[in-house]
Amino acid sequence: MAIITRTPQGSKETVRQKRERDQELLVWPDLVFVEFICALLFTITFVVLSVLVDAPLLNKANPNITPNPSKAPWYLLNLQELLLHMEAGLAGVVVPTIALVVLIAMPYIDRSNEGQGVWFGTKNAVRITLFAFTFASLYITACILWDDGAHVRVYEQASVTFGFREEGDEWTWPGEINPFREDDPDDGALSFLNPAEGALLPIWDFIFFENRVAIRETWTWSMPVPIQPGDGDHDGRLDWPQDFANVPIPLNGTWIITFDEPEWMPGWMQRLYWYDRHLDVPEIMAIYVLPLTAIIAGIVIMLVTLFKLGWATTVRDAFIAMFTGFMLTYLALTLIGAAFRGKGQELVPPTHVPNLEEFPNISREVEPPSQYALLDAQVSARVEV
Repeated sequence: MAIITRTPQGSKETVRQKRERDQELLVWPDLVFVEFICALLFTITFVVLSVLVDAPLLNKANPNITPNPSKAPWYLLNLQELLLHMEAGLAGVVVPTIALVVLIAMPYIDRSNEGQGVWFGTKNAVRITLFAFTFASLYITACILWDDGAHVRVYEQASVTFGFREEGDEWTWPGEINPFREDDPDDGALSFLNPAEGALLPIWDFIFFENRVAIRETWTWSMPVPIQPGDGDHDGRLDWPQDFANVPIPLNGTWIITFDEPEWMPGWMQRLYWYDRHLDVPEIMAIYVLPLTAIIAGIVIMLVTLFKLGWATTVRDAFIAMFTGFMLTYLALTLIGAAFRGKGQELVPPTHVPNLEEFPNISREVEPPSQYALLDAQVSARVEV
C-alpha cells in the first residue's frame, strides 16, 4: 500500500510507492523450494559417494587400545589442536565460548543498516578481508611453529647449510649462550661477570625461548630480596621458577593466618574452598597467560594496523576483519590437526601422517592378548615345573 501525505496546501503527495512482486522474496515458494532442491542434490551426491568410495573405518573399537595418532572428528580437530597449546578447560570451553559470544553480539553492537545484506558492504571491505585472511594465516602458522620449536630446528639446519658448522658437530642455541659474561684478562676464562648480566640475561633468554613451556622449564633468573613470601628455606634471593612454583593463596589456612581445615563447612563448600592450596605461577604462565596473550595480541595488531592504514574506519570494518580472522583460524586449526599431526600429535609433513592405506594396523599399536593367554601361561608354567 502506498503511503500518502498531505502538503500544507492540501494536495496529496506519494512518499513511497508499493513494492512490486519482482522486488519481493517470499519464504514460499522462493526460499523453501530452493532449499528443498539443494537438500535433494546433496543427498543424492552423498549417496553416490558412499556407494563409490569406502569410508575409512578403523578396526572395531577396543577400550584397552588407544590409536596413535588418536584424533577427534574433523569438526572438532580445531579444538584438539588448541589443546596442544593451552590448558584443556581454556581450549575446550573458555576460548570457544568467548568467540561464539562475540560473534553473536556483533549485530547488536553494529546497529548501522548501511550495506546490510550486501557482500563486502563497506568501502574497503575487500582489502580488509584479504588483509585479515593473509595476516591470520601467517600469524596462526607462526604461533604453532614457534610453540613446536620449529625455529630451533631451522636454526640448527641453517648453521649446517651456510657452512657455520659440519653435520654432526655440537651446536648451541643462542638462548643457551651468555653474551653478557666478559673474558677474564688474566686467564681467559669466562669468569668475569658483567654488572648488567643479572638484568639483561633473563631478557636475552626470554627473547630466545624455544617454545611456550620454556618459561616454566628452562627460563631462570634470580634477584636479591629482603623478604621472601611462602614456606620453605629462604636464601635471600627470589629465583624463577622454583620460588614461584608453590605460591600460597591468601587465606588458605597454612600461610600467615593459620587454622585447621574447616570441616564444619558442607562438603561442596570444602571442595570449593582453597584450603592449603598453592599457585604454580610458571605453569599458569605456560598454559594460561602466554596463549591468551598470543590471541589478544594477534587481534590487536591486526586491528591497529588496519586503522593505521586507513582501511578500517568503522565498527563494521573491524568486525569484518575479526570475522575473517576467526574463520581462517578455525579452518587453519582444522587443517593442521588433520594433515600435519602424526604419531603422538607431533607436527610432521602431510606425507608422514599415518593413514589406513599404508598403515592398516594403525589402531593396533599394541596387539590385544589372546583369549587363551591366561590358559597358555598356566600350561607353560606347569611344563617348566
